[in-house]
Amino acid sequence: MRINVRGGTARNDADTLCQTCRHSRITRGRKIDEELVFCDASQSATVQIGFKVTSCSDYADRRTPSYLELMHQAWILQPGSPKRPAAFVRATDLQEGEITRHLIPVRRPGDV
Repeated sequence: MRINVRGGTARNDADTLCQTCRHSRITRGRKIDEELVFCDASQSATVQIGFKVTSCSDYADRRTPSYLELMHQAWILQPGSPKRPAAFVRATDLQEGEITRHLIPVRRPGDV
C-alpha cells in the first residue's frame, strides 16, 4: 500500500519561493554559497533571509501580472455619446482621470 502525504516535509533540493517573489531581491556571487536574499514584503523594514523559504504568507508570484499591469493591457468599453458611438479603447490611451474611474479599489482580506 502506498501513502501520499501532502504538505509534509519540504524537499531540501527544491527552489526557494524567493526566486519568483515580487518582494525579494537576490544578489548572487561566484560561488554557490554566496547569496544574499532581502525581503521587502514588510512595509516597515527590509529583512535579510538566511534560509530557503518553502512557505510565505506574503508571497506574490512575479510570473503572473499584477492588477495594475493587467489594467494597462485591458480594453475598456467607452459608452457612446451623441457625438460618437460606443467603442473599446486601450487603457493606455485614456487620460489619467478616466483610468481612475475604471479602477476597482483593491481590498485585502479582512477589510470591511
